[in-house]
Amino acid sequence: MSQEGIQVAIVGERCYVNRSGEAFPTTVSDDQLNLAMRVQIQNGASHTAALSMDKIRLSETTGGAPTTMAPRERESLSLLPGATTVVLLDFEQSGALDCHHEMSLDLGTALRIEGGQVSLEPIRFLASD
Repeated sequence: MSQEGIQVAIVGERCYVNRSGEAFPTTVSDDQLNLAMRVQIQNGASHTAALSMDKIRLSETTGGAPTTMAPRERESLSLLPGATTVVLLDFEQSGALDCHHEMSLDLGTALRIEGGQVSLEPIRFLASD
């Protein structure tokens, strides 16, 4: 929850990875992490909040090296005072990632009220597969 009264919570997620046993994968989605999330945002502030989904980031640390992903969604939305909405976010990343590491959803500069940034701590979670 932010000082302005904005609450953000992960209310659902699904994570899976297609692994290929072949030396040369035959499809584009082989060895690709897929994470679909439902994120609830509640505006308890007295002003309209603006969300830019293209600024949201998901990160995972594998083997000491962090990997950062942006959602496929790029639109923005407005959230009136007192309103609650659920946003669907889809992340994809190729490589040696899996669903069994701690991940972090960071809204960073994605939420704004009256031109000012809303500060929220990243949400850390373990994805289920």
